[in-house]
Amino acid sequence: MEKKSTVSDAAKAEAAKKAAAAKKAAEAKKAGVKSAVSEKPAAKKPAAKKAPAVKAEKPEPELEEVEQETDLPASGGKGSVKGLRIGAIILWILAIGAEVAAFFAFSYAMRNGAQNWNDPEFLYMIGALVADAIFCIVAAQLWKKANHIRPNLSDSKLVRTLWHQLGVIMVLVCFLPIGIFLLAKSDKLNKKTKTILIALLAVLLVGAGTASVDFQQPSEAQVQQMQQEAQAEAVGEVYWTRFGKSYHFDRNCPYIKDKTPAADGGTLYAGSLDDAFAANRWDPCDTCAGGAQAKLDEAAAGDTATTDTAVAEPTA
Repeated sequence: MEKKSTVSDAAKAEAAKKAAAAKKAAEAKKAGVKSAVSEKPAAKKPAAKKAPAVKAEKPEPELEEVEQETDLPASGGKGSVKGLRIGAIILWILAIGAEVAAFFAFSYAMRNGAQNWNDPEFLYMIGALVADAIFCIVAAQLWKKANHIRPNLSDSKLVRTLWHQLGVIMVLVCFLPIGIFLLAKSDKLNKKTKTILIALLAVLLVGAGTASVDFQQPSEAQVQQMQQEAQAEAVGEVYWTRFGKSYHFDRNCPYIKDKTPAADGGTLYAGSLDDAFAANRWDPCDTCAGGAQAKLDEAAAGDTATTDTAVAEPTA
């Protein structure tokens, strides 16, 4: 019987991240070996004949990628997310242009001594401000839709918040400057015009800001879960044995290639990275999963941290 793990989601996410990095290192090493073999003379071909048998069982990653793509929402392809983000950016640029137009309309009204809110200069300004709000709201909806399809999974909560609430930030950018300018020059307007313009600006600012808030920003726990799932998908299928302590990326790894699958009564198990973690297999194989390099990197990072601490300590 396999022992079930009680490790936290945060620990699993960190382990999955390390596993994905280890797989990248292992694939890079394998690619380097392949290129070195391909550069050797043709006389070496007989020795390379063992490789096809090793690679014959490996179409699974491609199948997994196809399945992952079909699991995405109907509008959730990478291209559609990119299109939504580009559309939002274009609309925000137009919103800034509308703000500039409102600024010039107000300045022109001040130079001409306009006082009534229904003077042409103020009507142009009001129209520009309304267009500014519409551009901001539509842009924020596109940005939120893109984020719901492909959310930001940064480890920094501040970065995630700024990314998901970019619509609100852009509303402030598109309304605060003209608002400050209007308040600074409002003493030159009559009371009625000043009240109407300030009230309209406040309504547009609050309305556009509220409509731009992303109320479905993923929580910390959801982000950790999505990070773990993303890293596990990047790793693909892994293998482990009943009595071993490591997980393996390659079915033809020397340590497991002669093992019989558990389905046939043997001791070799296969599954996702989460399945390996659930079976308490946290250590990547040194041969096929980049474990040796990962341990060297971790040791080097530890030595650097120790050195930095020693340097930081004051001398007596």
